[in-house]
Amino acid sequence: MARVLVVGSDIQGEHALLQRLRAAAALPADTVRSCHDLDDCDLLVIKDTPALRNAALRMVRERPRIQFWIEDQQGRLRDGQGDPRSTLDDHAIEHALRQMPAAPAPIEEPIAARGAKAITRALRESLQSRHGHAVLALDGLPVLLLDFEQDQMVVPDGSGNVELAQLLSDVFERLALHGIAGKRYQQLAGALPRQSLRPLLWQWGQHPAHWQDLDARLQHHARVRLLRWPDFRVLGHQHDSFRLCSLLLKRPCSVDECASLLEIPREAVRAFVHPAYLCGYAALDAPTGGGGLLRSTGDAGGLLARMWRSVRQRGGG
Repeated sequence: MARVLVVGSDIQGEHALLQRLRAAAALPADTVRSCHDLDDCDLLVIKDTPALRNAALRMVRERPRIQFWIEDQQGRLRDGQGDPRSTLDDHAIEHALRQMPAAPAPIEEPIAARGAKAITRALRESLQSRHGHAVLALDGLPVLLLDFEQDQMVVPDGSGNVELAQLLSDVFERLALHGIAGKRYQQLAGALPRQSLRPLLWQWGQHPAHWQDLDARLQHHARVRLLRWPDFRVLGHQHDSFRLCSLLLKRPCSVDECASLLEIPREAVRAFVHPAYLCGYAALDAPTGGGGLLRSTGDAGGLLARMWRSVRQRGGG
């Protein structure tokens, strides 16, 4: 199904354009339909004016999955980001419309978790057990397909990780997690590309919203325990994250203890703990009371901090 947003034309002109697209692609009327929301459309078509062209280019740069066509004064169509002298014939129109993704069907499976706290708990359990499949849905429509057995995901609308992580953070409380069968997952995923799941979850966890409960536990000196090394693709070249991994694999520490032992800001520690917790790499232990760890391991902490400073200096970090 192609959802088309027409800008710069009257209603009569919009209907004529949609009819032309349906005829060129030999598609039924209900598979090429008008759309009035840029975020929900597959194809943006504008009348050729400098103001509309510049505005449309800015909008589609932020939404790379949307195709962008221009209709000139003679009614010819051309790719808004392609050769300005090349027009789209019926064959090119048919090919483009038939390649557009079908509108996602509503998810009918029961809701397993809803809202940030419940979804975080369910994701952590499934990631650690490496069992099952699920769908993250917004208003009943799939946003992300999850394969916990293969540690993979499928993005139905083709959004990139940065864009999708921001969306998931913005709508976290409105999301619902549905458990689905493996066969249903394959049906929904179809031929769409499978991608590694953890890098997206890590980027999602780095957004600051919705971590009030976790931060309250950290502020009350809960200790962070790292269960295993995170995927190196999520750590990248973050020196402080590597240092935190080295420390927390040896012993659980509170945020204050991490900051003191490694001489890094508390905000940097929390920025690591949030995604590590969401991804299931880290767990929280109840505080043991007292400040014995800081006093008894001061020399070891200083040595660890000096060692990492030396590594960073040699590496130019």
